[in-house]
Amino acid sequence: MYMITILIITILIPTVKLIRPTIKLTFIPDEKYMSIHQQIEIKCEILNPNERTDSAQLWYVDLITGKHTAISRHLLISPTSDSPDVFKNNKNKRYLYEGKNHIRIRSLQTEDSAKYECNCPDCEESLGSQSRNLDVMKLSTPIWSIEPGWPLHEDTKTIIRCQVENFYPYVGHKILRNHQEITNEGKSSLSNNNIYPQKFTWEATIKPTADWHNSTIYCNVLQGNTEQQASKVLEVLFAPRFIKCNESQYIDPKKNQSTIECSFSGNPQPTLIWFRQTDKKPLLSDNNGGIIINIKNESYGKYKSILTLNKNKLISMPITKIINGQGNKTDENYYQQLLNDGFSVQLNVNGIDKGKRIINIVRDVNQIRSLSSNSSMIISFSSMLLSFLLILHIHQR
Repeated sequence: MYMITILIITILIPTVKLIRPTIKLTFIPDEKYMSIHQQIEIKCEILNPNERTDSAQLWYVDLITGKHTAISRHLLISPTSDSPDVFKNNKNKRYLYEGKNHIRIRSLQTEDSAKYECNCPDCEESLGSQSRNLDVMKLSTPIWSIEPGWPLHEDTKTIIRCQVENFYPYVGHKILRNHQEITNEGKSSLSNNNIYPQKFTWEATIKPTADWHNSTIYCNVLQGNTEQQASKVLEVLFAPRFIKCNESQYIDPKKNQSTIECSFSGNPQPTLIWFRQTDKKPLLSDNNGGIIINIKNESYGKYKSILTLNKNKLISMPITKIINGQGNKTDENYYQQLLNDGFSVQLNVNGIDKGKRIINIVRDVNQIRSLSSNSSMIISFSSMLLSFLLILHIHQR
């Protein structure tokens, strides 16, 4: 029994010596960022003290000056003239003394943001220190501004600026156009890095293209643990243009309904007018349903005009040709005439012609493939010729 006791004491004594005093700074609740009107308790203590350990000390540290002020009952009840303002303005008793190195703050305000430090300045053995920021959030919504004016103009230098004021604390930001990040395309600035109020600005100089029209820019600013966002849909004025309007388009002669189409863009929206090649007269949707013209808005200032032909209804319309002043019926019908002569389209803005295309109708799908193949061969040959000339030029130098 005596030997067992000696063995236990031998094991325990080194273990006890290993448990040394440590500093602990506690925030309750343990949250990185606090909201206005929340309540918090701050406590500084020494864990595992021994007979030679002195008392811990809780300090209030000013975020601007770095000045340390010891927390005590006297500071909260009778602050001196050089005490921090939050303690001199403690008339409504928001700061409560809960015990030595232990305070409670009710109804938090942005001015309560500070650093708190816990150490033991009089301890014989240095225990180090712990410090932590009390950050009370003040949220504010960002605002977009555009210079020199609205709407934007294609290829014109424009400043887009996101700004947010009177908030705290700044954590980060991200700028997007639609789903693409453009943060690095601009510059940002922040006033007052660690105190309230803060002011954040991000701006970029751009030359918007037609692709910017109807796109949305987002400004996301992370304030504490909350992201505040501003968004703005851009309007860009740009000249009308054809996107795709093939000069040869296929119509299956076996089908009753066939379509041909042209894609175009522009802002303000241009008008696309279909014409008969026969007499250059414009085509309109008719009540009979023989011809139907639809405009499809594909967003971002892009449109598609679709011309639908109803074979059965158009084929029943005879054609009368004027020969020597006499109207003579022909065997050709209106449907055949449209397909034989083809179509033309015109982009029009306020009665002004902004471009034309001629469309020939192909009734054999192999002709379309052949045309496509020939175009590819021409492009390929052009590329090879350009490469050869470039090599020849380098060799001659």
